[in-house]
Amino acid sequence: MHPSQPQRPIQPAQNAAGLSDEDQLSLLMAAPLILGLLVAALPVMSTKAAAWLLAHDLIVGASASPLVTIPGTEGAGLDLRRLIIVVAVLALAATLALSGVWRSIDRRRQQRLRRGDSV
Repeated sequence: MHPSQPQRPIQPAQNAAGLSDEDQLSLLMAAPLILGLLVAALPVMSTKAAAWLLAHDLIVGASASPLVTIPGTEGAGLDLRRLIIVVAVLALAATLALSGVWRSIDRRRQQRLRRGDSV
């Protein structure tokens, strides 16, 4: 490319839903925040919601002596198996978010290098 010609901006690719890579990354990075809000909302959940979670084996009843009890559920909570799953999901979400951040930083660094800026 000739130095006097202006660079054309790179158009971000979009998926079938019309979301660019940056949009998808933003949604992925928001996932831990949304999950945290849901966990914070558990103490104020209704007894109907707690009954639904118990009926679908997402939490265990107080009689199963859970390791982590969830306030507002009359002693129900997470046993070791469910706790491991929750921790794994949170670790995966954090890993994906950090990976996206590093990709974004690297992409900006590569763009600066192509323009001739020093890093």
